[in-house]
Amino acid sequence: MGAATLAALLLLGVILSFRLWLPFFGRWLVIADPLVPAQAIVPLAGGGERVNHAARLYKQGKAAWFVATNTPLDLPGIDHSYSDLVRRAALRGGVPEERFLVIPTLVYSTYEEALAIRRLAEMRGWDSLLIVTSPYHTRRARTIFNGVFGDSGIGITVRPVDPDTYNGDKWWQDSNNARHTVLEYLKFVAHGIGYH
Repeated sequence: MGAATLAALLLLGVILSFRLWLPFFGRWLVIADPLVPAQAIVPLAGGGERVNHAARLYKQGKAAWFVATNTPLDLPGIDHSYSDLVRRAALRGGVPEERFLVIPTLVYSTYEEALAIRRLAEMRGWDSLLIVTSPYHTRRARTIFNGVFGDSGIGITVRPVDPDTYNGDKWWQDSNNARHTVLEYLKFVAHGIGYH
């Protein structure tokens, strides 16, 4: 058997076995720390499902405060800030206005978001935070938050939105899931080489 034939057989074997190894890449991104009460809950900037899930957890008594970060919002026809949209959704979800806080500093990445959240937590004297984000974003978020909060004495719990449309077992079968998976790995690499 020639080298070219052997290489073709190996490539064919890898292609045919993709159902065995591709799910690993989606599953690896998703982590869920044990759900424990915290002093504040923070849905990371992104889709409304993060805010809605955080509001449900708040209503279950998992935190005393609900915190919104602020990120640039460039949507046609929307005249509100991102944090105002979060506030509206949180209030609709049952979060009392007096328990809602906004971090006014604009953040442009998860790393900047973690830094802003740490400043607020230290200013408030909090010792625990519950971070809510999309499932595919949980491992990178925990990595970033552990780095930013490592010496703070503030406990971080990272929880995925549940239920969610992300399916780590079959991520390649859906264009949105495939995009999220590939982007997360690229962002992990960027974070690893120091791009924040």
